[in-house]
Amino acid sequence: MMYSMNTFYIVRHGETENNRDRRLSGWIDTPLTETGLQPTETVIKKLSGVHVDEMYSSDMGRAFVTAYVVGRGLNFTKEIIRSSGLREVSYGDAANMYSAEAYELYPQLDRDTHFVPPNGESLDQMQKRVFQTIEKINNKHTDSNIVLVCHSGIMAALKASHIGQDFGEHNISEAYAHDFVGVFTFDDDTVTSFEEFKG
Repeated sequence: MMYSMNTFYIVRHGETENNRDRRLSGWIDTPLTETGLQPTETVIKKLSGVHVDEMYSSDMGRAFVTAYVVGRGLNFTKEIIRSSGLREVSYGDAANMYSAEAYELYPQLDRDTHFVPPNGESLDQMQKRVFQTIEKINNKHTDSNIVLVCHSGIMAALKASHIGQDFGEHNISEAYAHDFVGVFTFDDDTVTSFEEFKG
């Protein structure tokens, strides 16, 4: 029997008010800005040549609204499955703080892979959660093109693992734009490829 592998396309949600105001969000939701979905038009163009078999979204509103618009733009008519496992890292008590304020109070935040902010989770814990979630999705489908609409931190978790870089180090050195589309493969809890997808 020939071995088949799913192909994942990962999309970041549109710009939110917290993104614009340079506040941390994590597990709190914040509305998209009036122009927040403009980058999604570019995402749809990049993915227009891909036959999408399945769509999954973080269960945060900013991601699901983006996923809905992307799905409509690609004429995707199946259910978009929402998953809490695809959430951004939980910033705990630092959520909704201005980024500069949060990093002053918690210098290790977003830098130290194993630092856990009060009532939050570490980057390492988030990465493990995301990998467990993607492993389940990967095992559920065969030879499918799967779109994930989620968060910049998820992209960083995947890319850091693939290139063998410390997650915290990668997280502060790499920014993923709202129109970024990544393509990756995943097998046995391992990111086997990851690159930017330009369509």
